[in-house]
Amino acid sequence: MFELLLTEPGRLELHELLQDDRPLQPHEVRIRLLYGGICGSDLKVYQGKLRHAKYPVRPGHELLGRVIATGEAVQLPIGARVVVNPNTYCGLCAQCQRGRTNLCKQKESLGINIPGGFVEEFVVPAKYVVGVPHEVPDRLAVLTEPLAVAVHALKRAPVEPGGRMLILGCGTEGMLCALLARDNGCDVAVADVLPERLRWARSIIPGIEARSPEDYPDDSFSVVVEAAGSPSAVEQALRLIEPGGVVVLVGMAQEAVFPVQRFVRKEVSLHGSIIYVRQDFDDALQRLTDPQLQRMLQNIIGTDVWFEEFHSAYEYTLSGQPGKALLRWQGHPAP
Repeated sequence: MFELLLTEPGRLELHELLQDDRPLQPHEVRIRLLYGGICGSDLKVYQGKLRHAKYPVRPGHELLGRVIATGEAVQLPIGARVVVNPNTYCGLCAQCQRGRTNLCKQKESLGINIPGGFVEEFVVPAKYVVGVPHEVPDRLAVLTEPLAVAVHALKRAPVEPGGRMLILGCGTEGMLCALLARDNGCDVAVADVLPERLRWARSIIPGIEARSPEDYPDDSFSVVVEAAGSPSAVEQALRLIEPGGVVVLVGMAQEAVFPVQRFVRKEVSLHGSIIYVRQDFDDALQRLTDPQLQRMLQNIIGTDVWFEEFHSAYEYTLSGQPGKALLRWQGHPAP
């Protein structure tokens, strides 16, 4: 079978492996990969810009597969389609006991510091596997992981009646936040510094207000979700939030200039939002059964290629073009 392997930053290769036929432990699941998605974290690992990444590493954490074998204690049926929570947790620490498994100090992440899922078959503990409803097609089911990030972020700052929400950054994660917010009934607008991304946002959500951040006046929004991951976006968020409002940071800017006086005088609440918990995965999958949301999500996908064309998928994502890059792993002859 074949896997992708990032031997060092900037060097991604297709390797052939021996089939893994070892007996499964009672709580393990063997999965045949159907689809994988590439995101900003994958690019940072590829570029050597994520400090906790370990090399060599097999990339891949946005994963859709089919169950082909289970340990004796696993209830999932053979043939079931599943998505994978790619972040481990101990279940024993104080954060895990509070239900905040996303903050577990023992957390490891597929495709970053442990082997990821860009391989034809892999084995994971069943507790990280979630069944996919039959109404959700494969190309959208693989969006469950990034959609769960958006679900978790919006829970950090629900919009009160009459409030307005701004999504700063019209990349894939920002647009998933905007789609969910609109689906929640929010009055939502988006902002980006790149005109092509604003055009893309309008094509996904017709009629949405989409402008450069500088074009919005101060104190315009009750909630601002920063999904650009840039220092300037963090600063803009604190300018655009109204007094008493809530800013949620989803983007991963390394650092930013923080206008403390403005923050204090506005009495702004500032929340970080990191990945998700199991309930967010379940909620994301439930949202994916909505036919209207499915139609809009189709436009989130920018390119969809076979796994042996991985270079073109990574090049697409590195180019900055809007849209999610997907790798197909089944139904095509291996190279």
